[in-house]
Amino acid sequence: MPSVSHYLDLGHLRRLDEYKYSAVDKSPISRFIMRHWWTWFAELMPAWLAPNAITLIGFSAVLLNFVCVALVCPRLEGSESAWLWASCAAGLFFYQTMDNADGKQARRTGTSSPMGELFDHGCDALNTPLSALIQVAAMGLGRSPLSLLCIIIACLSFFASTWEEYHTGTLFLGFVNGPVEGILIAVGILAWTAIKGSSWWSLPVEDALGSVFFLPSSWRMNRVVVIFLTVAFLALHLPPCLYNVYTLLSPPSRRALTTRPAQSSGRLNATPPLEAFGQLLPIAAFCGLCALWVFSPRSAIRDAGRMAELVVVVALLYGQMTSKVILAQLTKGLFPHSWALLVPLAVPAALVNLPYLGLPTLLPARLEAWYLHALLLLSLVAYALSAQAVLGAFCGYLGIRALHIPYPNAACAGYVALAGGPARAHQSPAIGAPVVHDDDSDGAAAVGAWQGQAREAETYPPQAMSSSPLRPGPSSARAWLDPAHALRTLREGALGGEAGEGGRKRSNTSERERGVGMAEGRRVARVE
Repeated sequence: MPSVSHYLDLGHLRRLDEYKYSAVDKSPISRFIMRHWWTWFAELMPAWLAPNAITLIGFSAVLLNFVCVALVCPRLEGSESAWLWASCAAGLFFYQTMDNADGKQARRTGTSSPMGELFDHGCDALNTPLSALIQVAAMGLGRSPLSLLCIIIACLSFFASTWEEYHTGTLFLGFVNGPVEGILIAVGILAWTAIKGSSWWSLPVEDALGSVFFLPSSWRMNRVVVIFLTVAFLALHLPPCLYNVYTLLSPPSRRALTTRPAQSSGRLNATPPLEAFGQLLPIAAFCGLCALWVFSPRSAIRDAGRMAELVVVVALLYGQMTSKVILAQLTKGLFPHSWALLVPLAVPAALVNLPYLGLPTLLPARLEAWYLHALLLLSLVAYALSAQAVLGAFCGYLGIRALHIPYPNAACAGYVALAGGPARAHQSPAIGAPVVHDDDSDGAAAVGAWQGQAREAETYPPQAMSSSPLRPGPSSARAWLDPAHALRTLREGALGGEAGEGGRKRSNTSERERGVGMAEGRRVARVE
């Protein structure tokens, strides 16, 4: 199983030079309604505000909502406090708006980068289980098995889309999708709860809606919602993901964008469809272990009101698992199965169920609580260290900052970039010339295959960095490079907008920011 550091060596980071964001959104609501709102809102953002900062501000609203729900109704049995659910509805809608405005801000300011996609989708991965728990609490599901099912369905849906993007190179959002319709449905549930209260969701269908011919009158409304979400995932979301990957990987019609290095040649082999489907086993095991632990009659998680704490642990582990897939997709690396992340869940799932095998219990309620507290702390530390390593490597290689963008920039009135663009002294040397296979007659994404398997002695990131990875200075971003090569790059054509000897032109990274702090002291832009 590749670790995070496996994707942060120089060979993988150089593949960020080939990055190009690709997404397809077929949602009518997004295309004809929400897109205009998001564009208008993005234009209100100040030009100095970084896209990643916009993402973080939006995610902070969800975190605040989660804390309020955990304090008001820790047992997830609902509340009649209208302010709580109204604030949650507003916070989730605000998150959706900011999540879509960040990309528009990046294009508006000319600061798009692969780190932006990783940061954005990484926050989405954390938001998925947290927002699902807020829905569970609003509908008063409490100890019901439907509570965990609601969270699992949300996690599976996001992971399936991430897995599909890993193989296809394109984020495909169908006519009905989670980031648009899914969040709007969740906002509607929260807003309705603010009006009617959580008790409304416990009413039978007949009392809440009257006679509905296709719904059993004895079903409760919260049960109807969870079943609807489950059917929507199994019927509308999962099949297209599986079909798109199978179609792309099945020879001879298509070739996958993300591939794995061959063992004995310089070519890249497409992942077989059966192996690709097997990559879904870790997330299935992840969800199964959660269910075995939480719903064991010997477990005290639900009875003690610790579901919110457990969901935070799940969010951190799930966030690591999903973010590694995104990282592998951006660096064109091997798929990370992340089996090690299942161990923290497998241990309690096994110990609480030992009595059913005729063995004594090894995880009593008090010890289970301490295990959960320790697991929360360790998961938080592990996630923070992983995020720090990835952000530090990306910022150092791309020569950008996570929460800061150059100003003035393309969003400023009167902004004029210098002819030829800025000098790029830290343009990376090429590993080998890319060979593009374009055997897709309908214009699907082609595969870039690297020739040669020569490995270089230089390593990345550098052993010592002079500043924080969130704000790396230009000197630390170039410390690992050969100064002679940097000077040669400047002399042999970097000022003309092309990479020097052995280099390649970057795509979708902040070209202006890489000129800041150069030895020649060139101006990057002027404002008229």
